[in-house]
Amino acid sequence: MDIAHEQFDTDKYVVNLMDAPGHKDFIPNMITGAAQADVAILVVDATTGEFEAGFEDGGQTREHAIIARSLGVREVIIAVNKMDMVDWSEARFTEIVKKLKVFLKGVGFKDADITYVPCSGLTGGNLIKPYADEKLLSWYNGGTLLQSIDGFTPPTRAVDKPFRCCASDVFKGQGTEGCYWLAMFPPLQVRV
Repeated sequence: MDIAHEQFDTDKYVVNLMDAPGHKDFIPNMITGAAQADVAILVVDATTGEFEAGFEDGGQTREHAIIARSLGVREVIIAVNKMDMVDWSEARFTEIVKKLKVFLKGVGFKDADITYVPCSGLTGGNLIKPYADEKLLSWYNGGTLLQSIDGFTPPTRAVDKPFRCCASDVFKGQGTEGCYWLAMFPPLQVRV
């Protein structure tokens, strides 16, 4: 399993989305993706028991947040998914936000750089267009996931510094001497 790549346009940006696998067996793939990321969207499951399984000791939600921050990601959107399964419950959303806020601050994220968005991937609720259900509108007045992506502040590029890239794999060729490096290069802009 590898990182999935997709590109889409928002009102402000051309977004190169890298979807890294969430399962613990694919942490090296997740590291490769996170090492290339400017910002992150961490999708958590709002259903009772599922969020807890991903967040409690040994859960992948914690590990992914730590890896992203340690690899330089400063801004993150927490997409609280499957809110339709908990009837767009404000109490459940607040419970998840409260737990994540303390943890993410401890990892090194600043409160101002974290956005929490309730959504439903299955129904498309609050992803691109505001969800028009009173259950959500009665307590949530923030933006959609797409609006939150447009709210990201792109990092400045140190183009005057030495080139840096991630080595994603090293292997030794058969019948040859030496090692070969497999590297992932971020999108480059060449000026002529």
